Amino acid sequence: MKETQTTNNQNKEEYMERIKSLLVSALLAMVSANVSAQADGTFQFIDKDGNTVADGSTCTFNAHYDEDWGMVMAHIDLSTKNTTSEEAFVSAQVVTEKLPNGTFQFCFPNTCPPNVPANYITDTGSMGAGEVKNLLSEWMPDEGKYGTATFTIQLRTMAGNTNTVKAYGPKITVNCVYADPTGIDGVLTDNGDTTINVYDASGKTVMTNRPASALMSLGKGLYICETMKDGKRVAVRKIVK
Repeated sequence: MKETQTTNNQNKEEYMERIKSLLVSALLAMVSANVSAQADGTFQFIDKDGNTVADGSTCTFNAHYDEDWGMVMAHIDLSTKNTTSEEAFVSAQVVTEKLPNGTFQFCFPNTCPPNVPANYITDTGSMGAGEVKNLLSEWMPDEGKYGTATFTIQLRTMAGNTNTVKAYGPKITVNCVYADPTGIDGVLTDNGDTTINVYDASGKTVMTNRPASALMSLGKGLYICETMKDGKRVAVRKIVK
């Protein structure tokens, strides 16, 4: 009887140990999955002001006429930074989600292919410690054919100067907007009940809540002027000075 009871106790202890082992394994698997889901931080996207663009972000860039190139372009004004204290190798995966017209150029990290495939993986390039490199990428829509092009870009940390992925970095969505500036029109006059907001060609705010006469103070350039009444937009116009 005692031997039977002892055997039962041993079996119960073994069973409990197995349960503990399974629970520990499951916990470790969860931790491992969580860590692997986090983007590798070797490389980061940064904006033109040097701010980090977080993993999962959506960035929007407006198309405008580029006098240097003589065409309408939406520049993706982002860069990649090597956050480490040593040389590291990077490539990017670029997926074209929507391309209504025109062509897309992506010149990071080394070359500019004549045609960017819908699911494009770049070559591998090296970046020095703390180095920042512009993506040198833009959408060139057909002039007068308005719409929005959408891309996803993911940085990949490479195992040396090879095609082997060491870790996956941040992934962002980029919208390039080519808007019809004459889609909503109106007369921009000081009438006491309207104000204007003005943006430059990149979408940066130049002035807000000002009378229309404030347009006289603008320097040379291309602007988008938004007329507001009672907190609502009633007109938009492209202004070239």
